[in-house]
Amino acid sequence: MHAAHLARARAELERFKADLVARFGQETADAVGQQVRWTEDMIFGRTEVLPLTDEGYAAVKTLREIIGNVNAVVRKIRTPDCWFREAVEPISVLETVGSSWKEVEEKYVKDERLSLPGVRELLRVLNTTEQVMPTDEQVWEWAGDGLSPCYLPHEWRRVLRGRRRRLVCLLGAAAGLEEDVRYGR
Repeated sequence: MHAAHLARARAELERFKADLVARFGQETADAVGQQVRWTEDMIFGRTEVLPLTDEGYAAVKTLREIIGNVNAVVRKIRTPDCWFREAVEPISVLETVGSSWKEVEEKYVKDERLSLPGVRELLRVLNTTEQVMPTDEQVWEWAGDGLSPCYLPHEWRRVLRGRRRRLVCLLGAAAGLEEDVRYGR
């Protein structure tokens, strides 16, 4: 969804850097880049700070804004509605609603894509099925193809609730955009 926006932002950054070299020369372009990176080496005098003109400082400001635009798109990509990853130990989110990733894979995944019907079905299951967690008396353990007795700490229950919310967020975004989801192990 954000790939085109990210490509435009990165292209703008590359054009601006090339324009800096063309307008001011390599030495001034390096000085602008140095000012943008502002490291502790400059603060403690371990790196020589190259002088800039007013035009150079305006370029520093513009370059920081363009880099900020690129970073803003990257932050959008890294939001919970754009990806989901789950380690299966000791129990997965889908197992708490009576399903499994293996079932989803067999029914809806083709060419490393979770199809839109699969997205909608998984979203329906997550929204309509109560998440069953073991109580303090109940214990579960991942044992290959199913669950067998063991202890599931309170912290894992909290983690599973959060993972369910994240998965619903991702699937809801995909369903709203009517897009398949890239699926990988």
